[in-house]
Amino acid sequence: MEDQYLYAQALECVENARKAIEEAQGSNNPAEFQQGRQLLELAHEKVNQIRHTEGLSQEQAQKLLHAHEHLRHLQETTNAIEATRYE
Repeated sequence: MEDQYLYAQALECVENARKAIEEAQGSNNPAEFQQGRQLLELAHEKVNQIRHTEGLSQEQAQKLLHAHEHLRHLQETTNAIEATRYE
């Protein structure tokens, strides 16, 4: 049961990070960018934590794989934002 909670929490963290990074991308506010980076780090931690759990269905494991890939793209986005605005 805890695995299901962690699974849902991980996917929610990914969505929160996505929203925050999209907002940071559309603005020029360093505080929003920093918040997006922090949410992205938290999402990475949560997804990596639950990916190695045995109690997930094949569909859930596949969704986590997609979420992990999405996090990689979000990381690339934050790297690009940082390189173009804050360096």
